Amino acid sequence: MTTHAIDRESLQSLSVPSNVRAFGDLLLVWGVIAGAVAAALLAGRWFAYVLAIIVIGGRQNALATLAHEGWHAILFSSRRLNHGAGAWLCSYPLGILYYHDRERHLRHHREVGHDYDPDWINYTSRDRESPGRVLSYLASLLFGRLLFSTLLSFARRGRPRISVESPGNAGKEDNPGVSGELFRVSICQAILFSAMTLATHRWWSYPLLWMLPLVTFAGFFANFRALIEHVAVRDDVAPEDRLRDIKAGPLERFFISPSHFNYHALHHAHPSIPHYNLTRGKEVYLEQLGFYPFTVWQGYARALFAHLRELRIGD
Repeated sequence: MTTHAIDRESLQSLSVPSNVRAFGDLLLVWGVIAGAVAAALLAGRWFAYVLAIIVIGGRQNALATLAHEGWHAILFSSRRLNHGAGAWLCSYPLGILYYHDRERHLRHHREVGHDYDPDWINYTSRDRESPGRVLSYLASLLFGRLLFSTLLSFARRGRPRISVESPGNAGKEDNPGVSGELFRVSICQAILFSAMTLATHRWWSYPLLWMLPLVTFAGFFANFRALIEHVAVRDDVAPEDRLRDIKAGPLERFFISPSHFNYHALHHAHPSIPHYNLTRGKEVYLEQLGFYPFTVWQGYARALFAHLRELRIGD
């Protein structure tokens, strides 16, 4: 990580979470999901359902990024509200074990770029050493790879796909443990099924317009983003070489990197800054240092094509 930094006063000012912004983010994301469901059912045409599935998957990815804000305690100023909303309004609807994955993510921040990073599996070049293997991996995400690998992990090991919990963690800091969180996820899914069935009078709206986007496009968007933000042609590069911002366009920001996730190197440097202050954080760097010390890549799609070209050259 860069040794250049902004002053403490600026960082403290940027690190104050806004409850109004948090409520606005949640209302907007859930509102778009509800609107997409309603529009698809109203149109009743196959292409409307396809479009709705893609849009809902993008907004489910946005919910995951808001859960990420909760993991860093920058969603709401109240700790109880922060973790409650992060768990019940962002994580459990997506099948994410909030407290388990919070520990995993905080370890990722400490261990990024090392093969003992719990998220290493998401960006290592192992088994993705050629353009064909990278594209095969990305395609598999659209066909439910994460769902199947998660189910297989629970069936074989009784643990999540990426497991970090030790027996002593359960019960600490309100952490209910894996079994407790699985129960909460089940409750949340039952609520979603009931609410969508009652609202639409169609029981199949939940599997078609919630579960299908979740296991296809939401998983694809989130893991494609994670790959591009940390990938390298070789696995023996320095950890700091795996951190970069992405200059994303409107469509990429909506589907792939909502909540300013494209300011990824800046976030790793200052995880206390809420997402809506990251653009100002970059401006402060430019004002105080005269330059921006983090690597910036030009777009997620362009970065993918550049990575594929590098892999082809290396063959």
